Amino acid sequence: MDFTPEDVKRATDACLRLLAVRARSRHELLTALERKGFSEPVREAALGQVAGWGYLDDERFARDRAAVLLQRGKYGPQAVEQRLQAHGLSREAASEAVAGARGAVEFDAEATARQVLAQRGLSGRKLGPKEHARAGRLLFSRGFSEDVIQRVLGDAALEPSGPDD
Repeated sequence: MDFTPEDVKRATDACLRLLAVRARSRHELLTALERKGFSEPVREAALGQVAGWGYLDDERFARDRAAVLLQRGKYGPQAVEQRLQAHGLSREAASEAVAGARGAVEFDAEATARQVLAQRGLSGRKLGPKEHARAGRLLFSRGFSEDVIQRVLGDAALEPSGPDD
């Protein structure tokens, strides 16, 4: 054994301090413990202890985080999936979490996309070609599907640029 119970206690305490601020994924805690210089056996022992107490559950973390991000009204499903993957979750786990959260929070992609546009002053009026393109890029960058973007912006939202040539 290359470590002492005190090493594991210090690593476990570090995990608990991080979890007191907000829920975290296993990957996040592993990374934090690694940065703090704990050896791999100490990290694994500490995470095992924290998981045993019920404080570490990647499925619950993903589901809860997805629900929070969707409820904020700033991101579409694809952006939420990407954020979950950045927390160390697999693509499949992130996708399942977002699907579950969408139903739980009754997420409406079109309404959220319209809200994002309203926050940027890009709604409630006809958009010129540049603004229309900007609105489309904004929604795409926020994780909305092309289908939702098309329905929200549609050709009707585009102000004619001039006479047809």
